[in-house]
Amino acid sequence: MEKKQYQLMCTYLKGKCFIRTIYREASTIEPMWYFETIAWEWDDKDKTRGAIVEMDDSGISEEMAMDNHLLMVKKLNQLIEAVSE
Repeated sequence: MEKKQYQLMCTYLKGKCFIRTIYREASTIEPMWYFETIAWEWDDKDKTRGAIVEMDDSGISEEMAMDNHLLMVKKLNQLIEAVSE
């Protein structure tokens, strides 16, 4: 069975960050599939991504990837709150 890349989750966090977790093939010599979570700056007005602010190898299971995605959302939310104060 052929594996295919797909998006598992995405979160737009307070108009400041865009966080996406995808299942994809690694760019290594040995074929390997895994989940990757990346967060970018997000311009809510223009609906565009900016610089990467966080990256995480989120494992090989959907459950682990969802947990890691939500942990990243929580961490970035805390940073946004701290800057807003």
